[in-house]
Amino acid sequence: MKFVSLKNQKGFSLVELMIVVGIIGILATLALPRFKQFQAKAKMGEAKNILSHVYTLQQTYSLDNNTFIAVEALGAGLGSVNGNNLCTPTAGGGAELIGFRLDPCQTTSPVPRYQYSVPAGSVTASAFIAQAVTGALVNNRVCPGNAAHHYAINQANTVYGATGVAPVTITGVAQNVTEPSVGAVCGN
Repeated sequence: MKFVSLKNQKGFSLVELMIVVGIIGILATLALPRFKQFQAKAKMGEAKNILSHVYTLQQTYSLDNNTFIAVEALGAGLGSVNGNNLCTPTAGGGAELIGFRLDPCQTTSPVPRYQYSVPAGSVTASAFIAQAVTGALVNNRVCPGNAAHHYAINQANTVYGATGVAPVTITGVAQNVTEPSVGAVCGN
């Protein structure tokens, strides 16, 4: 009978494995908030990108018709975290007239994350404010459980925003020309 010596076996002890698991847990705990901020910042980019598109469509419409036009709300249903998206422009409405449409837009999806519009009170023949607004608290699709926030763009291609309700009138000149930070929006 041959005995195998335990002295020559190679491997990790249970204590060494537990130390590695503990270190990985600490690193994950430190990295998770940064990852959530990174996700929120990427989601906030959606609003700026689509508002830039609305700006281009409004300028094109204005060149042909010498006026800007109100655009009905399309995008996220502000009353729910998932679903209730407004995907189809009203026939003959402002979105259809300027060619604004959100693709892909599914009625039961959490994307898009913002509701986009150019409210009637924020448009004249020579000026407009297009806005992207999130829901509030749990209905915020960018940072669930946090305050609503918005981005807006005007006829001069100035992008601005803040937490809370978006500006809806031309007379309400941009009070906060800086974009809302991820920390202000997500409470970090």
